[in-house]
Amino acid sequence: MKKSIYYLIFGFIAIGLFAFVDKKSNPEKTINQTFSEVLLHAKEYSIQVAEAMPAEDYAFKPSDSVRSFGEQMAHIGMSTSMILHTFIKGEEMKMDMAEMGKLEKSIGASKEKTIKLLNNAFDDAINSLKKMDQNELNKTFVFIFSPDKPEFTNEQGFLFLRDHGTHHRGQAIIYLRMKGIKAPGYRAF
Repeated sequence: MKKSIYYLIFGFIAIGLFAFVDKKSNPEKTINQTFSEVLLHAKEYSIQVAEAMPAEDYAFKPSDSVRSFGEQMAHIGMSTSMILHTFIKGEEMKMDMAEMGKLEKSIGASKEKTIKLLNNAFDDAINSLKKMDQNELNKTFVFIFSPDKPEFTNEQGFLFLRDHGTHHRGQAIIYLRMKGIKAPGYRAF
């Protein structure tokens, strides 16, 4: 009986020690460390989608009332930059929405320019997020494009940035399928 108690006590000490050592060698990640990895995966997936469409089909669109494939992908890059700089960083908008639309058409006509834009936009967002502390992530901004002008934290801004890109990437995947191109497989974060 005495041996059983010693073994039990030794077991609890060993388990506690392993848990302590594991915690020291694998500290919990902060939200910006974790979410920067999520954005990195979103970048990689977006680039895979952009690369899947042949350059000559970047102008493809299923109807006249929607963006072309290239415009969808350029929109992901342009809006990622706009959300980051205008809302999260609080910088003045460098161009109005009509100018952004023209630039999306211009960049979206080129596979090479579109992929470069996506790389730069995601890299900028990822690097900015990595540098922010929790106080910066808790700062708020007003979302001017919504009629009720809600206020969001910068952390929510990064979630919006990802969600918005996911929405348009999903549309681009449909375009690939409509062209008979195998879309890259789904990538979870």
